[in-house]
Amino acid sequence: MHVLIGALIVVATFLTAFQYISHEFSGFFNLYSAILLGGVPIGLMIMTYRFGVIAQAFKGLGRSLWGNPAAERDRLLEHLLAFARALRAERPAEASAVLEREPDPMFKHLGRQLLQQTGPDELELDAMVIGRRELNAHQSGERVFGSLGDFAPAMGMIGTVIGLIQLLANMRDFEKLGPGMAIALLTTFYGLILAHLLYLPLARLIGQRRLQRADNLNLVVDGMLKIARRRPLHELQNLLAQGRTTTLTPVEPTRRSA
Repeated sequence: MHVLIGALIVVATFLTAFQYISHEFSGFFNLYSAILLGGVPIGLMIMTYRFGVIAQAFKGLGRSLWGNPAAERDRLLEHLLAFARALRAERPAEASAVLEREPDPMFKHLGRQLLQQTGPDELELDAMVIGRRELNAHQSGERVFGSLGDFAPAMGMIGTVIGLIQLLANMRDFEKLGPGMAIALLTTFYGLILAHLLYLPLARLIGQRRLQRADNLNLVVDGMLKIARRRPLHELQNLLAQGRTTTLTPVEPTRRSA
């Protein structure tokens, strides 16, 4: 179904854009180019990805734009240590209060499992499932926005070729040759602008946030496993101290895998 809807959007965009092909250059805004670059990449995205994947992608974008991984890490470090101390002191009510204050789903789930005296092996299996689900939105965002970064310049080139064909087919006044070529090239310009100033930077941002979120999840899992295995408290403190000094680098977006 998503393929049909995407194809209809692409066709409708082309038909609408053709009505606004002009040979009069009136500045850097051209309605033909704007319609093509606004609608066709979106249609191609819908053709390529299921609606659920697209929804996950925008969810990952929202988390990346408004999340604060550094503040999240500091909060997790503080609550991990408080939770461990409460369990070691056999104060389950205090440990439960720490879980209530912490919004992180991984922390909450593993903490509740620890209060129920679940073994380390089962904790590790649960962590794998939750971690995969937590990172799915970011991975979808990388793929979708990386693909949009591919679609936009390609569509810009196609729009330019169409514009040049229209220009040459109706070329009777050589004075309109220059303005007509300028208008045709605007479509490529719009595609490059969208790709390199919007879609690809967003894909890279989501990729960086995915790494930071994965690192925070690993910190929670390692800390909870040390608590479950009754390791000395200083080992947990050393782990948390290392977590405060960990830094992450951006990554290139993942593309073209539906």
